Amino acid sequence: MSDDISQPTKANPAISIIIPTYNRSAFIGEAIDSVLQQTFGDFELIVIDDGSTDETGEIVGRFEDNRLIFIQQENAGRSAARNRAIAMARGKYIAFLDSDDTYLRDKLERQVDFMERHPGIGMMYTSAQCIDADGNILKNHIYVAAASGQIYRQVAFFRPVTITLPTVMLRREVLDTVGGFDEKMERFEDTDLWRRISKRYEVGALAYPTCLLRTHDDNTLRTQNPVKIANAIEYYVDKIFREDADMDSDFLREGASRLYEYYGLAFMTVPAWRRQGLALLRKSVEFSPKRVGAIAVTAGIATLRTLKNALSKQFRTKTA
Repeated sequence: MSDDISQPTKANPAISIIIPTYNRSAFIGEAIDSVLQQTFGDFELIVIDDGSTDETGEIVGRFEDNRLIFIQQENAGRSAARNRAIAMARGKYIAFLDSDDTYLRDKLERQVDFMERHPGIGMMYTSAQCIDADGNILKNHIYVAAASGQIYRQVAFFRPVTITLPTVMLRREVLDTVGGFDEKMERFEDTDLWRRISKRYEVGALAYPTCLLRTHDDNTLRTQNPVKIANAIEYYVDKIFREDADMDSDFLREGASRLYEYYGLAFMTVPAWRRQGLALLRKSVEFSPKRVGAIAVTAGIATLRTLKNALSKQFRTKTA
């Protein structure tokens, strides 16, 4: 597939916004429009179509704006697509948007103002509101940006603080220092980047919501492959233990335990995934045996006996 590139006229925009997309013809137009309608207009928008087979390319091609750069490539994954855009980005600041989400109109203006007033931070993020497939607000689903400063411990395992990709803005030199997205990762690649950044730089937080994050059939847990999720968790945990061996080992083990617990309990809510859920809970206990009681309580009365039976033999062995 050959590249199809439209170049903006401005040589050095303040911000480079990156949107990777794959078969998102239903949403990509709204995502792009939310960027082009920003109150802050000094930006370039790089859209990478990662091998779509639907009408995504046609929809993107309808936009006539010299700030838009459109690239089509063979499917290589969203991390590879983002990294390609990062390599060509010319902005002082880098921002991201997923092709099924949208910016609120003053998103860029608020973030640039924040970054200019806080020259010591390398990256900042904001709160975000969730919406359904039709754009309706999900009132009880919001990500709140509260933690700031040296927040490696809060974000390394994405709990207790989850930083959502579309809310982030960072300085270009930060990526030059820590590198881009890990192209081997199909999941947690954004958390992995925030982890690496937060080890070196202070992170700012703006409680004001600047993005609408869409929940739809393609991105809910039940439509995912549980084996791929489990493999992604294992890859990430192995990576963090390897790259962050200088951090406190008890913290790393507790974080890994809670990550496995979070997904194990989520898997237990899907009847067909209970076996995989128990396997993740067993991994959680391996990293932190003392937490078996808390895990059982969190799992609930309906799963308590099953969980105890599944873990009892292993737990007796570890505590004998």
